[in-house]
Amino acid sequence: MPKRKKPIVLSIIELEKKGTKELLGYLTKLRHCEETLEKSDFITNPELLDDSIIYFKQTDKWKIAYHNVKVILDQRENIDRTNNKN
Repeated sequence: MPKRKKPIVLSIIELEKKGTKELLGYLTKLRHCEETLEKSDFITNPELLDDSIIYFKQTDKWKIAYHNVKVILDQRENIDRTNNKN
């Protein structure tokens, strides 16, 4: 089974252009990121080699991406907000 791709860093403008289904997929990828480097299987920090990919939740780029997706989805119609996971 192929390994899941990690989410890439997207600007809020790029996120706003995406459809709801794509945003939900991106949100899922964000949720599957490792908590921290220390809690992961990585020996070295992969973000030092490529800062365009999000690996860990405890980074500013993950927090910004997560916040931006949630804000955009909150403005979209047909989103069930009763099961709002963080």
